[in-house]
Amino acid sequence: MKRATILTGLAAFMALGLPHHGMADDHEAPGPLTEVWYIVPKQGMEAQFEGAVKEHHKFRVDSGETQEWSIYVPVIGHNMAIYQFRSCCHTFADLDTYQAEAMEKGLGAHWNENVHQYVDHYHRYLERNDWEHSHMPEDGGPYKYYGVTSRVWKQGAGPGPNEARKQFSKIAKEEGWADDDHQWLWLSRIGGKPIMMLVSPMENFADMAPSDPSFYDFLSEKLGSEAAADALFEEFDSGFESSDYTVWTEREDLTAADDD
Repeated sequence: MKRATILTGLAAFMALGLPHHGMADDHEAPGPLTEVWYIVPKQGMEAQFEGAVKEHHKFRVDSGETQEWSIYVPVIGHNMAIYQFRSCCHTFADLDTYQAEAMEKGLGAHWNENVHQYVDHYHRYLERNDWEHSHMPEDGGPYKYYGVTSRVWKQGAGPGPNEARKQFSKIAKEEGWADDDHQWLWLSRIGGKPIMMLVSPMENFADMAPSDPSFYDFLSEKLGSEAAADALFEEFDSGFESSDYTVWTEREDLTAADDD
């Protein structure tokens, strides 16, 4: 259906980077980095893992930790037994500060003593938020779900696909697509495979339906022809070898304040 489905996120145009700290276009951008842990519990120990995570979070709060964390799980995707721990929005210098704080307060030791026994494996990454070419509400918005399209860069892709990505956002922002109904965040992963991500926030499952008009139709109108839109999409798509789409939701119960 032409290029309308090239990116689910471009059809709905959307922080796991799932950040709680968004940005308005006319405000100073927050720190560019999100610290991300993907953690898979041992099979059959999910309940014990969640219980230990809640206790560990309470320990971190009681210790006065300054780094804030959110936890997400997938609701649509091919790997449902995974938890994503995210902390946004930092500089590289912030990470040194947090590491020293964690050592001083014994945060890692507490995790190892109480949670690690239920963990099968971990992955740790940094993600760079491209605030300049994103459009997200300053307060994070009323969103419950986050659709994340992850694309693996081809080796030697060159600058063209990334420039096409920036052009998508430039046209969207300057020509009226960027509004309350069209929010998006671009992220690039640091560590592991080189991955570009597009995050699209949604209030409910109904928001997952394709936009009408589609971004493809909008772009065709602004560029003057479908051929011009096709060329820009093809330039962008030429930079990637594969893609994956996952919808995440926040597990606020795992980081809820203790009522006692």
